[in-house]
Amino acid sequence: MIGIFATIALSSFFLEVTPEIRFSYQSLGKILEDRPMQVTGVRAGYDTGAFGRFGIRNWDVSSLTDRRADAHRHVLYHTEFGPTWQYDWNICENLTLKNDLTYSWTLYRGFRHGNGDRTYNWVQTEQALENRYLTPFSRVRCCFHGSDYVYFRAGVRKRFSFLGDFYCTPSVYTDGGNGRIQKRNLGEKPDGGEWKSGLSAVTGRLELGWRINGKMTAFGYIEQYGVAGGEARRTNGKNPYRCAHNDWTHGGFGIRMKF
Repeated sequence: MIGIFATIALSSFFLEVTPEIRFSYQSLGKILEDRPMQVTGVRAGYDTGAFGRFGIRNWDVSSLTDRRADAHRHVLYHTEFGPTWQYDWNICENLTLKNDLTYSWTLYRGFRHGNGDRTYNWVQTEQALENRYLTPFSRVRCCFHGSDYVYFRAGVRKRFSFLGDFYCTPSVYTDGGNGRIQKRNLGEKPDGGEWKSGLSAVTGRLELGWRINGKMTAFGYIEQYGVAGGEARRTNGKNPYRCAHNDWTHGGFGIRMKF
């Protein structure tokens, strides 16, 4: 009997690891680096069943080039760490609302500019309404004690399976937020005023994947990024920041592992 309970308890623990190579780095609606980056996401915790999954999340990004040595050091310079809670609400057959709540500390160590070497914290909620037709998804992040911004993402996606273990997922999403995010992405407004809340970018994405087995999935993707809005595009086009692209095609590949 003890062995049975021990097996059940151990089987409820989970570990998810997703290493990726990204040919560009898009963050909060802006292309921050247009050269290769390495990104690793890790999530570990315990699945309670009826009350959802509680865990710890870590997400970090590293440069794979020395092109921006004047702006940041090589290797790891950005990591996010904090507790998470995930809960799937099965509304009815073939309709599930997936919820993900995260509190995180972001640590920058290596940036060499006015906002460098700082730590700040944020809370984020994500939802996806999974169904057999078209899945809408969203993300809202509120940051405190450092940047004090509000950021959002909203989009739709659809997964198609083919040849048994292969799939493709086209999606489109928008990024945006309050005036502080707009200023971060675009710089000072030309007329000297303040940027208003709104959209900052629109991105189309196509992901192709191969389910190797029940624990591992390899994937690759391509994205088309574009700054949203005429005034935003004019301002961004004059931005001296080396990665301030109004339009940018990029992609990446990785593997998702679940244990």
